[in-house]
Amino acid sequence: MTSDRMPFALLNFAGSSWWWIALLAVAVLAPLAWYALKPGEQQRGSFAVGLGLRLLGIGLLLLCLLDPQWLSPRAKQGANIVAVLADNSQGMTITDRPDQPHRGDRLRTQLMAPTTSWWEDLNAEFQVRPYLFDDELQRVGDFGSLDFTGPRSDLGHALSRVRERFAQQPLAGVLLFTDGNATDLTLDTMDLTGLPPVYPVVVGEPADLRDVRIAHTTLRQTAFDDAPVSLRAAVAGRNLADEPLTVTVRPLNASDAEPPIEVSTRFANSDDSQDVDFDWRPRGAGIQFYEVNAGATSNDALPEATEANNRRYVMVDRGRPIYRVLYVGGRPNWEFKFLNRALREDPQLDLVGLLRLARREPKFEFRGRAGESSNPLYRGFVDATDDTARYDEPVLTRINTRDAEELRSGFPRTPEVLFAYDAIILDDVEADFFTPDQQMLLRRFAAERGGGLLMLGGVDTLASGDYQDTPLAAALPIYLDRRGGRQPAGQLTWDLTREGWLEPWARVRAVETDEQDRLTAMPPFLIANGISATKPGATVLASLRDEAGQTFPGLVAQRFGAGRVGVLAVGDLWRWGLAGAVEQMDLARFWRQVARWLVTEVPTPVTLRIAPTESGAGTRMTVIARDEDYLPLDLAQVRITITRAGFNEGVTETAQFSSVTLEAEPVIDAPGRYQTEFIGREAGGYLAEVEVTDVAGRLIGRAEAGWVNDPVAEEFASLDPNPTLLAELARRTGGELLSFSDLDDLTARLVQAPAPITETQARSLWHNGWVFVLVLICFVAEWAWRRWKGLA
Repeated sequence: MTSDRMPFALLNFAGSSWWWIALLAVAVLAPLAWYALKPGEQQRGSFAVGLGLRLLGIGLLLLCLLDPQWLSPRAKQGANIVAVLADNSQGMTITDRPDQPHRGDRLRTQLMAPTTSWWEDLNAEFQVRPYLFDDELQRVGDFGSLDFTGPRSDLGHALSRVRERFAQQPLAGVLLFTDGNATDLTLDTMDLTGLPPVYPVVVGEPADLRDVRIAHTTLRQTAFDDAPVSLRAAVAGRNLADEPLTVTVRPLNASDAEPPIEVSTRFANSDDSQDVDFDWRPRGAGIQFYEVNAGATSNDALPEATEANNRRYVMVDRGRPIYRVLYVGGRPNWEFKFLNRALREDPQLDLVGLLRLARREPKFEFRGRAGESSNPLYRGFVDATDDTARYDEPVLTRINTRDAEELRSGFPRTPEVLFAYDAIILDDVEADFFTPDQQMLLRRFAAERGGGLLMLGGVDTLASGDYQDTPLAAALPIYLDRRGGRQPAGQLTWDLTREGWLEPWARVRAVETDEQDRLTAMPPFLIANGISATKPGATVLASLRDEAGQTFPGLVAQRFGAGRVGVLAVGDLWRWGLAGAVEQMDLARFWRQVARWLVTEVPTPVTLRIAPTESGAGTRMTVIARDEDYLPLDLAQVRITITRAGFNEGVTETAQFSSVTLEAEPVIDAPGRYQTEFIGREAGGYLAEVEVTDVAGRLIGRAEAGWVNDPVAEEFASLDPNPTLLAELARRTGGELLSFSDLDDLTARLVQAPAPITETQARSLWHNGWVFVLVLICFVAEWAWRRWKGLA
């Protein structure tokens, strides 16, 4: 019979047709027993006890005449399946005690010993299916292939695969051998729907082990000029009190790798943890991988339980080799001089300048000819009609251009030209400098292209430049039509707001006290635009205080569409650099950090995004392809080359690599998106480089992204077994937490436990010796009672 739930046991009388004989015997034997023990007047109490014992014995004998049988369901022999899962991960190589083999050897002994009677009993009653699991579930013929080399203990994934494989089969239970240190399952993430009873067997025991491990790492990349990369490594230790440790960060794949960074520390207590901080500026650009390693400084230190958890891999994205920043100045001033000098020191920032030297009026007037509209200064040049400057055109100059054609026609008029830049800085230039189409193009540059836009203060900018009725006003983080009556007066003092203190790119010093001293010594400014209201989504990072005590926003930023927009209300920031050599260095650092903030997260025509798959076993790579107008690009050929930064123990040279090339397929209902998946099992850093070409074979762009696969670090995150997780797993599925000593009784428990296919087992009670022992006890007790009380 097949049932979802085991029925209760029942009592059945197989000889029920003999009931009338039993009833007749009671009618005859009961009076005879009373007559044989007929008491005197003073022995009625003793008589009742003796009569009761005799009648009980007679009743038990007559009950056997009816053949009572105990009917109980049991798992049908050979009809149900029991899946046996053995943990084959590296975590099973932990040795709990020096005088014992490691956990894996103990498990192998239980599963492979020729005298394992429980295994034979289990096979006699059930169909046993053996499996190994680590990062995958593997069916095996026996457990001879246990080698404990798996990088992970994906217990949740293994149970899910068992549920899928036996969805339509009579799976009675899962016998699970593991230490409970699952890498993909916690008490909060258990999805046990549809699983049969799970019987975990705890392998291992808590022990006093020596170990140092890197619990986790936190990487933070900032626009801070001196140290744009900050790494915090949480180092934990066991039984390492007062022992010196060395924590090292070394590059894996940098061709011009700098020497490793080392920090020494020690634990104050036996079980302690410390956060070790690293701040450095990596060389070069692009994706870089680093290895963080912690270990004992002394060579004479006692061995650890494992060294596999002593290291972690981290990835640093240094961005593209070059970010292009366009500076548009409305008049010659010193701001561009300091900005150009500052960004020249950053090899990843390329500043291009477009400066207006004169407005529409010519500086000199010469006697012209009738009908001549061009400047007479250009008379006599070849083909001067098209190239000479007109009287009604501004005089512009280009600085740091890539070639002779860049910005030759002035400010860009098409998206493909303007969108080639990553950030734009507008300095003291009025709205009429741009055509309405160019103003809309600037707005699209931030909203659609995702670029960074910064407007500086001055005489002809913001509300003074009549931007309030332009498309660009919607992108700014301030309201231009709410000027009010307040205007800055006199000298202006710069200070950071609470939000500004939290943004590394808005500060210049890394230490708060040093930054406070710098702000105090900072020279005052004389030119600023009075900002009376900021938009709800904007963040005020710095403020300006005038001589009258009025406070105005000095630096305001906000997200706008896919990009970011900022307003720096000061019009003479260059005064900061004139105060001295130190202040000039501070100003240069501030400009570099602002430029870094502008270009951070600016997308390119080709963007590669990395995310884990739903199962967590692989990596999904999504490519977003755009054309020159940053519109989705369809029918493209997308080729992704994946390179692994491997690592050989004991080798100090740059890491070796292995690679594979994949084709990404278009995503349905998502124009311009292409996807593919990759499973990398080896530890290390993975670099994915994508190349996109259109239908004509023209290169659209390249991009890169990376991720870190560090399964061993997660595998050895905990050395002690986790019986709490296993006990909860057993409780939620209706199983039971077991130990090796419980295996001898395992088959009997499973036979009586609920099973998909059951049969009824009938056991006659009179076949049990305890029934006849009880009858004998009744008659002997009755005889002894009569002798003691002097009854007949």
